[in-house]
Amino acid sequence: MKKLTISFFLGFLTFSIIGSVAAFLFYLPEFAALHNAYPSAVNENPEPVSGTLLGIIQLIVLVVLMDKLKIDSIKNGAVLGAVFSGLLWLMIDLQMVSLTSIFNYDFLLVDVVISTVLGLIGGAVIAWSQKKYS
Repeated sequence: MKKLTISFFLGFLTFSIIGSVAAFLFYLPEFAALHNAYPSAVNENPEPVSGTLLGIIQLIVLVVLMDKLKIDSIKNGAVLGAVFSGLLWLMIDLQMVSLTSIFNYDFLLVDVVISTVLGLIGGAVIAWSQKKYS
């Protein structure tokens, strides 16, 4: 339990720091533009509680998945994190593209790349911490 808690905490810090950079460089400007184009459909800034809960759920699944699969090398953690996060957000973004005219494939591509990089780095940190604290 100790290694899962520490892995979660370190993963949370990693995802928060890198996610904040991505938010300021891409997501916040993108959502501000979408808000201007569709003010009744898109919030200017994402609602923080649901976004935070979504990130926590994704992180819990990744930490538990790595533990159950016994992934504790940085390389394997990075690969699993990248594949898991990239595919998760690809599915979510494809759903948004299919249901709305607000999101497009340009947004999808950038979001999936950012999510994959975030998962790669976060997965490496989680795998490293699970090995160190097991």
